[in-house]
Amino acid sequence: MSFARSPMPRRLLLAAALAAVSAAHAGPADDEYAAAVASCKAAPKSGTRYVAVTGAFMRPVPRADGGLVARIPIASPVQIECERDGWVRASAEQPAPSIGWIRADLLQAKAPTLASLNADYAAAAPDQRKTVAERIVALAPYQARGHQQLIDALTAAGDAEGARKAAAIRDRLLDPKPERLSGEPKLLFVVERGYVAPVARIGEDGRYQEADAGARYFPPLRGLYFFRNGGTDGVAQVLDEALSDVTGEAHVRIAPATARSEQARGLASNFAATAAKPAAAAAVPAAARKAAEDALRAGLRQQKVERAQIERALKAKPDHERDLGLELHSFDAGSAGPVTVATVVWNLPPAGPDQGETSVAASAILEGDGKGGYRVVGSQSDSSAGDALETPRFFERLDLDGDSVPELIFQVGQYEGVNYQIWSRKSGQWKRVYQGGYVGV
Repeated sequence: MSFARSPMPRRLLLAAALAAVSAAHAGPADDEYAAAVASCKAAPKSGTRYVAVTGAFMRPVPRADGGLVARIPIASPVQIECERDGWVRASAEQPAPSIGWIRADLLQAKAPTLASLNADYAAAAPDQRKTVAERIVALAPYQARGHQQLIDALTAAGDAEGARKAAAIRDRLLDPKPERLSGEPKLLFVVERGYVAPVARIGEDGRYQEADAGARYFPPLRGLYFFRNGGTDGVAQVLDEALSDVTGEAHVRIAPATARSEQARGLASNFAATAAKPAAAAAVPAAARKAAEDALRAGLRQQKVERAQIERALKAKPDHERDLGLELHSFDAGSAGPVTVATVVWNLPPAGPDQGETSVAASAILEGDGKGGYRVVGSQSDSSAGDALETPRFFERLDLDGDSVPELIFQVGQYEGVNYQIWSRKSGQWKRVYQGGYVGV
């Protein structure tokens, strides 16, 4: 997994992959699978090889019609366990941790590079250039030269329709456009750590509802509007939906970046929520900081937190790995004027030897009072522990309803995942109008 509290440890991902492989052989294939694994263990062989083709199919058993575990991308390393009758049993990390059997002739000792593939293309016979060009495009999908080589090879082979389709794919990759699929409602997505996931659908009446778990939101190469710091900031393009069946998310890049955007963090939608550009982060005024800290103190006191622990929490710098500490965000909220959002999350020490930690959290939304001070116009506080854990953090802002005031989106840490809150301003106060969009292990 990928979102905040929800990254699945590599050992759990590999365990899940092994479980999926095992489940695939229930029934008559059990004996074949067990025999293949036993022969592998009897004659182990170690080493690293690299996928030489556009994508190598990994099978649960060493047979071309033996099912599918994963499609391993070109140039990906695989760790060999053994070799048997033209197949290798290996583990791979891309596109997700997996283990199974791959045809040995699809692998090579060194990873293919653009330089090596371009040399192969120059030396290839005309009827072989299409294959090499496809590998170049698979390795470097956002470089125009490889696409042109593929188009040229198809044209030379007299495949006008193939060349037309290759040109259309090139255009989608190099210049993606946001799109709303036929019959699709307005949708809000979250983007983080190289993934996109649905948060909510927005009804014609402006109300927020859970996204349809069974909908296919992520066809490869789909474009979505991407937003950061309240403004539009490129296009989020779906790379594949390898994880969507399990977690409701897909790999994504932010164009014009040329690879999966690991650090991108923001919102996405299938409609043009705003034409504004991202706003630079504003410094938090001293008066706003004081008012925010006072509001958070009040929220933590409601949870009967001792004064010493409150002061420790308010002095703690943000620790995103443990989801602790104080965070302050100030920005212009359109017709609402300057807004400061403050959140604090803190773990209290166990009350006894047989008890676990309790997490306390408080949030406050403040606006200027017109007299140089600040007033609290929205707040929440709570304590939680164990499976019921909930720790809200401010995530982003975006004007979803077109009233010139952005909605505020909070990311709520759960025990093994996250969900999201949407807050809207009505009659001078900020109210939570939605919580959902769970993404978890």
